[in-house]
Amino acid sequence: MNFKNSISIEELRPLIQYATGVIAPVWPLEDYVAVNPFVGQTAQQFLEVRNQTRAIRPAEMLMPASYYIEQFDRGLVSAEDRSAALKQCLSEYPDIYERSTIEELDSTLEHAAQSPLLPSSERSIWTIAESIDGDGQSEWSSLIVNELSRHCSAHFDRGQSIWASPFRSQELFAAWKKIAAIDLRMERFGVAGFRSLVASLPSDPVEAIAKLLSEIELPSDRLSDFLICQLQSIAGWSALVRYRVRASEMSGQSNNELIGLLAMRLTYDIGLVKAGFFDGRRQLCTTERFAAIDHQTTAARYFGQVASEAAFRRNVIGKLRATANEKSNVETVSTRKLAQMVFCIDVRSEIIRRSLESVSSRIATYGFAGFFGLALEYVPLGEKTGAAQCPVLLKPAFSIHEKVRQADGSIDASINSGFEQERLIVRARRQLWKLFQYSAVSSFSFVESIGLSYFASLLRDTFGYSTDRTITSLDGVPTSQQDRLGPAIHACEHGGLATNQQIEMAQAILRNLGLTNEFASLVVMCGHASQTVNNPYRAGLDCGACGGHSGQSNARVAAGILNNPHVRAGLLQRGIEIPADTWFLAAVHNTTIDEIDFFDVELMPESLQAAFDQLQSDTRQAGRLTRIERGTRLREANESKIANRSRDWSEVRPEWGLAGNAAFIVAPRERTLGAKLDGRTFMHSYDFRQDKEFKVLELIMTAPMVVTNWINLQYYASTVDNRAFGSGNKTIHNVVGQLGVLQGNGGDLMTGLPWQSVHDGVKFQHEPLRLTVLIEAPIEAIDQIVAKHQLVADLVNNGWLYLMAIEDEQELIYVPGTGWTEYDAVATLENEEFDALTV
Repeated sequence: MNFKNSISIEELRPLIQYATGVIAPVWPLEDYVAVNPFVGQTAQQFLEVRNQTRAIRPAEMLMPASYYIEQFDRGLVSAEDRSAALKQCLSEYPDIYERSTIEELDSTLEHAAQSPLLPSSERSIWTIAESIDGDGQSEWSSLIVNELSRHCSAHFDRGQSIWASPFRSQELFAAWKKIAAIDLRMERFGVAGFRSLVASLPSDPVEAIAKLLSEIELPSDRLSDFLICQLQSIAGWSALVRYRVRASEMSGQSNNELIGLLAMRLTYDIGLVKAGFFDGRRQLCTTERFAAIDHQTTAARYFGQVASEAAFRRNVIGKLRATANEKSNVETVSTRKLAQMVFCIDVRSEIIRRSLESVSSRIATYGFAGFFGLALEYVPLGEKTGAAQCPVLLKPAFSIHEKVRQADGSIDASINSGFEQERLIVRARRQLWKLFQYSAVSSFSFVESIGLSYFASLLRDTFGYSTDRTITSLDGVPTSQQDRLGPAIHACEHGGLATNQQIEMAQAILRNLGLTNEFASLVVMCGHASQTVNNPYRAGLDCGACGGHSGQSNARVAAGILNNPHVRAGLLQRGIEIPADTWFLAAVHNTTIDEIDFFDVELMPESLQAAFDQLQSDTRQAGRLTRIERGTRLREANESKIANRSRDWSEVRPEWGLAGNAAFIVAPRERTLGAKLDGRTFMHSYDFRQDKEFKVLELIMTAPMVVTNWINLQYYASTVDNRAFGSGNKTIHNVVGQLGVLQGNGGDLMTGLPWQSVHDGVKFQHEPLRLTVLIEAPIEAIDQIVAKHQLVADLVNNGWLYLMAIEDEQELIYVPGTGWTEYDAVATLENEEFDALTV
């Protein structure tokens, strides 16, 4: 059956729903967070998605054969790793690997390395523009992408453009129809009748798609692939619109913008057909979906991928075993800690936690999601709305407003009103200045008359003394009052929380953390943030658990709640006694310069000043150790120069972010204490003995585990194919609409990480490995959670992450098709030797 002139709306809707569901969202720059590019496809097996992706667009999900051969030749992957890999491959894909041997797979990799595939050689379906461009005589695909990029950037602009689109109040498709129906550009390019085609389309985008599809012939079983191909030809804008659709759905609203974008893209293709550029003899699709896929080479490369992942697991387990043996011979002395510091599970926290513990045995560290379980909206001084300070999987449950507080923590409404008015004046002045800078009548006179005054600023930027010039809540607040600027937690009339709410939150924080007794003198809730200049992707270096923002507000709210005497009284009634001489502090770890800043210290009792002074000294020393260790990866031996990278506007690698991430360990700190995990491991504190009903474990496996998987697969995809899933070269990024970046002055919106975030110009700084999740808990509890949550089951069973467990000191690994198997980490390389090879 062909769909020409016969498709119905009822037949079309599920196909559109499937096609749009494949698209992963991407967040705008100010909220940019890591996203799994395959999030809409995790119900399918990894290799199935890889083959489907290759058939639809020029994108890859495996490294070249030469990469895996190099891993083997350098000795990073042992014979035992390859043997374990073949067993796993056979379990996952018995039909593919049934008769395979290691020798045959090695031989196939060697052959494939000599004759690499071209990016489009495995395609089996194309857009009409791509099919026409196939002879190399036209560039319709590029032209169409530029046209759509022009419309989308104007429609979704967040204030970068001086002239706003007059139709922004309407949905994307309706706004585009009004503009495209009078725009002569396509007809000037030779697409006759394009305006008439646009004007003839129904206002409903689904009906428009049905009408457009009636103009071409396609096999019925390839139509959904064709629709996906249309959206993936503008993958960046599709991803941004998918984010908007997702945000609407989370608010209980409908949003047809992605369907509208699909209709827009298809209109350009049909315009080429009606203008006579597509004669019908050109190929739109092959007979079979995966006819061009080289299954033998794909199988060999996947084998290489699995072997590399086996090698990494062997190394990590070897380190945990080694430190366990060392600790078994050390006699521990139970004394009260000076400080307990709670860090985000972010991989960058692993190094500074290890450094702190090496500096002082009186400091204990914990790992916890950096929003500290507080899904809040933090509203800056003078604003009506604020940022969502929580993982993107969640919605803010409450709002906290920022105010200038009195010495006793109270809020003076009249004083704050004055500060808010002053802040509005500052903002208005800056907006007027921007209008003057960029207006058509003043642009040349501005440069001539004012340009020289920017000379000092230019010098500061050039010599690495740049500062962040964005509007902050400090504007309009006198210097003498800025230290009192903070969250109004206890004042309900200012967006605060009632006491009973605070008690519930405090109990959840402490129980989920496993910190319910033996409190130290100081307990520090330490969020994290980055410090960079001239970096559109700066939010990607901030706290992903806080929605791509600094963790400062969450840390301050958490500490404020836990210091509340009424909250402590309520916790005592629930079995949690916090000593009277314990104080909770808020802090932020600046990951770019590895310094820890403390907040609201003036509220701390004077009796703890000596303890705090010692803690500050210890954190400064730990920061130095961390910078020295990070300097190896940054190829910077001078510790002071590492901090300068954060102020250098030309620095494309201010820090490595989460590059290298490959494991997530959910266990008590005793399991990892002393192990040098090289900043590659997310670590969540968890003791199943305190989690009788395994509710905390369920929360970890359905939230932090999913988020770390998103981060891991974003880095993975940006490494294996930066052109398709990353954002290319940082040095030619062009910010558009405060939404995202283009490469140069046109093309599609970029989605993932820049090349400079995963490669240092000589070698990869991110090794593309799927996440290994190691949980210390009974496998029965783990199995029940996996069975209860389909999303988690898909990740585990379809090859999107590895699941391991430690039960009764026995290490187990879950292999799809086989189940739990005793893990045997054969250490053919000493850990130090492995580390030396990977640096």
